[in-house]
Amino acid sequence: MRKLLLLFIVIISIFIIGGGSRLLKQPSTDAPKAVGGVIDLRQHDFHHNNPVKLDGEWDFVPDKLVNYSEFHSNDTYLVNVPSLWANYDLNGERYSAFGSGTYRLKILINSTEEILGIKTGNIRMSNAIYINEKRIGHSGKPAEDSTYVQENVPYVAYFLPESQEIELIIHVANFDYASGGGIIGSIFIGDQESIGKLRENSLFYDLITIAAFFTMFIYFASSYFYAKLEIEQLYFSLFCFMIFLYSVSHGEKLLMSFLPISYELLIRIQIISSISTGIFMLLYFYHALQQFASKKIVLGLCMIGFILLATVPLPISVSSYLQVVHSIYVFTNILYIFYIQVIAIYKRSVGTRYLWLSSMAILIYMIVATLNLNINLELYSLPPLLPFICLTTISLYISHRFTDSYLKKGRLTNALLKVDKLKDELLAKTSHEFRTPLHGVMAISQSMLEPNESSSLTVAQKEKISLIFNITEKLSHLVHDILDFSKLKEGELKLRITNVDLYSVTHVIVEILSYIGNKDVKIYNYIERGKFVLADEDRLRQILYNLIENAVKYTPQGKVEISCHEEQEFLVIKVSDTGRGIAPEHLEMIFEPFHQLEKMSRGAGLGLNVTKELVKLHGGDITVYSVVGRGTTFLVKLPLKQLKKEQLDKHKKKNAIRAKEYSPVTFPYFTEEKADKTILIADDDHINLSVLIDILKKENYSIIAVDDGHHVFEQLTLHPDVDLLILDIMMPNLSGYEVCQKIRKNYSSTELPILMLTAAIRPEDLIAAFQSGANDFLHKPLDTAELKTRVRNLILLKDSAETAIKMETAFLQAQIKPHFIYNVLNSILSLSYLDLDKARSMITDFATFLRNSFSFENTNSLIPLEKELTLIQTYVNIHQMRYPEQLEWDVHIEEHLNILIPPLLLQPIVENALFHGLKTKRVNGQVKMIIKKELQMIDIEIKDNGVGMTQELLETLLMEESAVDQGVGIRNISKRLKKYNNATFHISSVVDEGTTVKIKFPLILDERR
Repeated sequence: MRKLLLLFIVIISIFIIGGGSRLLKQPSTDAPKAVGGVIDLRQHDFHHNNPVKLDGEWDFVPDKLVNYSEFHSNDTYLVNVPSLWANYDLNGERYSAFGSGTYRLKILINSTEEILGIKTGNIRMSNAIYINEKRIGHSGKPAEDSTYVQENVPYVAYFLPESQEIELIIHVANFDYASGGGIIGSIFIGDQESIGKLRENSLFYDLITIAAFFTMFIYFASSYFYAKLEIEQLYFSLFCFMIFLYSVSHGEKLLMSFLPISYELLIRIQIISSISTGIFMLLYFYHALQQFASKKIVLGLCMIGFILLATVPLPISVSSYLQVVHSIYVFTNILYIFYIQVIAIYKRSVGTRYLWLSSMAILIYMIVATLNLNINLELYSLPPLLPFICLTTISLYISHRFTDSYLKKGRLTNALLKVDKLKDELLAKTSHEFRTPLHGVMAISQSMLEPNESSSLTVAQKEKISLIFNITEKLSHLVHDILDFSKLKEGELKLRITNVDLYSVTHVIVEILSYIGNKDVKIYNYIERGKFVLADEDRLRQILYNLIENAVKYTPQGKVEISCHEEQEFLVIKVSDTGRGIAPEHLEMIFEPFHQLEKMSRGAGLGLNVTKELVKLHGGDITVYSVVGRGTTFLVKLPLKQLKKEQLDKHKKKNAIRAKEYSPVTFPYFTEEKADKTILIADDDHINLSVLIDILKKENYSIIAVDDGHHVFEQLTLHPDVDLLILDIMMPNLSGYEVCQKIRKNYSSTELPILMLTAAIRPEDLIAAFQSGANDFLHKPLDTAELKTRVRNLILLKDSAETAIKMETAFLQAQIKPHFIYNVLNSILSLSYLDLDKARSMITDFATFLRNSFSFENTNSLIPLEKELTLIQTYVNIHQMRYPEQLEWDVHIEEHLNILIPPLLLQPIVENALFHGLKTKRVNGQVKMIIKKELQMIDIEIKDNGVGMTQELLETLLMEESAVDQGVGIRNISKRLKKYNNATFHISSVVDEGTTVKIKFPLILDERR
């Protein structure tokens, strides 16, 4: 009986495959064919008949893309269409797989009054269709060499015939696909309605297949991830997804319509979907019928599949050689699946007959799809029943499997309940065992820091042991969090309640939303500094972020205000906006989870529900008031009551940072060793500071560390040579955003790079950091190698900027105008005949001026004031010698000042006054320079009575981005002065009255003198 059953299955299989193949390809004996490059359709009624395939003999010109007028001047061959041109016999030789060519067919019709259409199929790999030398459609851009653009996508083109003789020219190019190019699929011609229906049929078949298998993928994948059923369900969902990918990338290639992808990527998707279909189909049937399959054979076939997948990144011209291998691999898998199914049916396994029917449907579909790639076979000629047959049979099989296993699972229910209890006990014991060694490490490290134990330890050892203690303590909190997470299903959640700086939390949120939110909405934070609340900092931030973000989101234009006030033992946080408001009948429902109201003016979803639950967990309450059209106000009440004294003492004792007691680390902290590069670090977490100091000290940097944002400005004033600032965002009193914004008023991003650190992971934090002026951004916990690399790159950035400024200064020193030298030499020559003493004096001044001008040691940051005055005086002497009646030079120095100033700070200004300011004055020109000391600053004023400048010219001169012809002097002076604290540079001018330049510079004594 079993042998008869097996024989029946084999016979039915052969019948289905053979019958299906005959159904797919029913040749029509009376269909018109092209003969000698001409097809006669004059007896064909396009309006009442189906579209005609333009199959038969076409004229073909190899290796050239020519139009109709050039066609007869080339050697032509008659070739069969459709077919690969690699099969063409041209003068006894096979045509190359790679190349280009022109096809021509003359179509004879009897009427020119109706619009005709042409539908293409598989034309590799690029084509363009011309009717009477007018292009009506194309896919890709064919060319005679590899510069062509490949894109083999079927399309429909319509045209109105101009005569009863239609010249159809098709340009085709293929330089990538190894099996060859040419017109592989039939080209149809018909009237507009019939061609449209043909296109609809092909699209309908693809869409039915795509929808069916994608629905199966969604259903079985979601069922698997939801219920965690047998693994074969996952493999079947992936198999369905690969069939979906295969269908959407083949046939009409709908993927190209859905997504703007390249055709090369489409081919790779075709290869991946083809191979993966075989892999996941094999894995599904292996796990479904595991007792009948060989693990070694399945593993070997899967390894072959993965090897084939590894060829996908290869160029298409290489990977396409494996097309036949891919097909053989898939059919090999199908044959093996049939083999194990026959055994399963023989062994009377549950539901295997349904699997056999589904396999037959899949096999027929794969045969049709494979043949469609290589021969003229339209996939849509098969009725779209195969997906539903496959769906139905697989569903019946799974249903039988579920029904069969239902009773077994029912019997296991009680045992599973017991196992569930054991699982909870195991989790508790495992967490306890994990926590025990942590507490041991904490206890040992704490005991080593006791006074009687730590006397033999060095300072560095004490610091590192203290760091171990604090890190293990934080890890212990993480273990507690894992235990809390396991209790979420019970509705339990533990908050880490501390005194949270409310201003710091709200300020960071406001900064983020100000950058990424609606620019027409102003956010005002009226919460005072130093206002604390008893809460979990992370959860409080989540609460406030949800409320403020909603306020900004639903306020098209206006303002959002955040304030707070005390109410008995609670702190009430108020978030109000001037937005759309909420209707009274909807106020009670906005906190409902997953509840959407279609007609409400302001929507609320899960976010507000989560916010409400978090507030309740804090022992507080949240209420809302709103007026439609005027705005909404949320009130959050959080406990203000402080911890009792004994609780605080216990908390402090438990969380004491031993580094403070036994380590000499105090803030501000300075490294003892001096290095070439100095880094300033600001973070309110002393553990983080210790870690950063330890890492960066080993990189030979001088470190300055502070634990408050205000101290950053103090250290920058005392140490203006800082090379890098590492800044934490969340700091009390003054956040990292505020510090960064204030620094950028005096320092550019190249003069003082800033690296920001934060534990937050929102992308909005990243945006706000860069908007506030940061150069780079790192998430906590920090990766040591990444930190070192970014620090090194930012310091190199500053070094490059400083080098550019020094070179600009050196250039300024050396930019002596040729006509100036020529005029001075002429003046010396003239004086040598008139007054030899004056000539000698002028030579001495000129030599001194040249020596100082070409002295590139002036690229140093500071030089003595006396040296700058000497350079100025020699330049003035030369000018007075040449124009004795033009210039009256007056220098007034309040006292003898042994101070340092930047090089070329004053000389370019004096030169501008002489060369530009007094250029029209022949007599009575005056330039006056006054230098005096005022407190800890030096006031310098240079004034002339020359031509002056208009306000527009003055504003242009002071702009950061200057014009090319403006010169380098003023820009360079202004840029260098910004590096010094409280230094200022100001120019005032009146036309025909003169110009005044005022400079304030910090008093820096010349200690060498």
